[in-house]
Amino acid sequence: MEDRISVAEVISQLRGDLALAAWQGEHKDPKFKIGAIELELSVVVDRSRQRGGHAKLWVVDVGLDQTRSSSVVHQIRLTLQPINPDDPDGDYIVHGRARAGEE
Repeated sequence: MEDRISVAEVISQLRGDLALAAWQGEHKDPKFKIGAIELELSVVVDRSRQRGGHAKLWVVDVGLDQTRSSSVVHQIRLTLQPINPDDPDGDYIVHGRARAGEE
């Protein structure tokens, strides 16, 4: 699996995409409240054979990875609840600053 993507990378990309949506949506209607975010991922477990090795989860494209007969694909479901850093008990609203040239 040459183009491996870790679960951490998927969550990091999602975080970046949500931040971009917030930034692009400032002063625009309608606003959106972000609720629970559910991710369902197909992953394989890759275990290091080195001493003290550890297992790591890699996200896969099930259609492309079916040729790897030695890999077992697992489904995992994660539920993430966004936290507003300014008000941890408040809602997280998607809005943000307009880019140059946007109204």
